[in-house]
Amino acid sequence: MPGVFLSYSRADLPLIEQLAARLRASLPEISIWRDQEKIYGGQQWPKVLGEAIADQEVFLLAWSKNSAISHFVELEWNTAIALKKTIIPCLLDDTPLAPSLSVFHGYSAKDVAGLATCLSAAPPADQSRRTPVLGKLHDITALEETAVLAQAKAVFAQQQWTVQGNIYQSGGDIHIHNAPSTATTPEKAKPLVERWQAWAGLAVAVLTAVTLLLDLPAKWGGAPPSAVPLEQPLAGTVLDEGTGEPLPDVVISLPDFDMKRTSEGDGSFRFRVTSQRQASIKFTAQKSGYKSYSNYATLGNTDLRFPMEKGE
Repeated sequence: MPGVFLSYSRADLPLIEQLAARLRASLPEISIWRDQEKIYGGQQWPKVLGEAIADQEVFLLAWSKNSAISHFVELEWNTAIALKKTIIPCLLDDTPLAPSLSVFHGYSAKDVAGLATCLSAAPPADQSRRTPVLGKLHDITALEETAVLAQAKAVFAQQQWTVQGNIYQSGGDIHIHNAPSTATTPEKAKPLVERWQAWAGLAVAVLTAVTLLLDLPAKWGGAPPSAVPLEQPLAGTVLDEGTGEPLPDVVISLPDFDMKRTSEGDGSFRFRVTSQRQASIKFTAQKSGYKSYSNYATLGNTDLRFPMEKGE
């Protein structure tokens, strides 16, 4: 039975205690870790938090209107994503999951049988990101939860430790997470080879269909849709790498388009760029007292976040 890190808002503590008791009754061998006082009691609490999540096999997220606005809970599930943990949302009310969590299948808190089945079937933890993620959390100097959250999210985004749809991606390392289609009676698990064959076949079919659709305009004398320029947004927020706070008065440039914007008081900036759909373009950022920053962004991204480091 895998160990479980239970993430929740303290405002939901009575419900959490009931949930934990029901899970233990259904799975006597389950180990649930939920010692919030221990996590947030010391100077190095971001690293302690990361270690607690990394040490457990499964991340059980108790989701509610209270946890949806909790900076601590948001930091916990962002860290779980960065660590590539199996994430199982447990829905305490009808509050929609955050967009980055919508790929995961949520179970009603009343569906203890479904939760127990999913917890029992959780795969072994992937430990490949443990050392780098804990190292980044150790480097966080802020103590106030809002600043810690902003700094951690900036670092995770910079390292590409984020979730896009149902695919975790870090460089060339791609992992697919698929949620079950129902939360009630579990079906007999298919053999691993059979499941991968099914997904491989589906992927080939999709790629073939896309290729044919893109090739049709060329055969009829026109340009493929991706080659037709159109106006797209590019927006985001600049953060101070040391504090995680929004950084104003940063000059962001798109050299290939001769465009510049200056970040607002909340660190935000916005462009409208005419180019091929979802083109990858270069951008630079400069501010007095900070090291210049340069990277690439995909047009259409309206939540681009990147940190800037203070100069010597």
